[in-house]
Amino acid sequence: MKKQQSQKNNKPLSFAELQVLHGEELSTKIIDRATPSHALLDEIDRIDVKSTEHRELVVTSRIKAALTGEHGSIDSHVSLTEGHRYASVKSLFGKVYAQTLITDEIVSDAHIDIKEELIRLASDDFLNVLVEQLLYGDESKANGIQRLRGVLDARIDKANGFSEAFKNDDERHQDFYKVIKTGSSGSFGANAAAIKAHFSAVKKSLPSKYKRNAKWYMNADTFEELEQVADSTGQSLLIRWGRPVYGGEETFLMLGHPIVIIDQMNPSEANGTPVMFGDLRSTIKVLDLKGEGSYFTTDKVTVKGATIAYIASRYGEIMQANDALRVSLQAA
Repeated sequence: MKKQQSQKNNKPLSFAELQVLHGEELSTKIIDRATPSHALLDEIDRIDVKSTEHRELVVTSRIKAALTGEHGSIDSHVSLTEGHRYASVKSLFGKVYAQTLITDEIVSDAHIDIKEELIRLASDDFLNVLVEQLLYGDESKANGIQRLRGVLDARIDKANGFSEAFKNDDERHQDFYKVIKTGSSGSFGANAAAIKAHFSAVKKSLPSKYKRNAKWYMNADTFEELEQVADSTGQSLLIRWGRPVYGGEETFLMLGHPIVIIDQMNPSEANGTPVMFGDLRSTIKVLDLKGEGSYFTTDKVTVKGATIAYIASRYGEIMQANDALRVSLQAA
């Protein structure tokens, strides 16, 4: 993933100079600033694309190998093995904007770098909107506003009662991830044994090729709920790993895999989806639209004594491997 690079100027930019800064450069810096500060974005790769019609091919079945002998005799002829197959996946883009107000006192202060200040303020707005859409976008479009396909909404067929998401990997449409019921509405299970059995089933269902990098994703409330779960011998479901859970690195393991805290994820509720498990880097990509994807302007007229800066940019998402993620569904 692209990491933020320090951009220091010898002299702070005035708004006149800032006005000519290309919107693409500025919005890229904003998302670069937001990315490492959020657990979800830090788990997902970003790539630059040139069109909102961006497509990729993903492998749906791989080549099978078989034993053979030396060729040359009738007993060692070869035949076709099961071949690999691909599916085409398409990106979906939405438009994110941030509008901030900076007073003339700040602008006139020679010690303040206006560009860096603007990036700092706008990155918070971009961060919240983008993460919410990556998690809960319902793919709807109204009044010209396109919502993304959220991992915990459109991507698990929530609008249709999770119908497609219940299907097995070899039957499910490429655009959907798999959900696994807890067997209990609004909870992970009736007791510690049932809770452990559910998460064991979730882990077991994930293909082995993704388990090396697989993690559990949940919010702080769900983490605290699971932290209280222990079996009859006192063995806790979660194992302390020794680093701060609210820092950048995971400190607890569940069934051998790290836990990542994502504040925007929902808590336990009927038909809730409070936990994800899998390899997010293999699951989804965030797309930056280059060229005409960004816009920046300033307004010194509307508010006296201040300048309004408006930044807009298009960001998208695209499915990768639909079998690289499992979602826990709190339903009977």
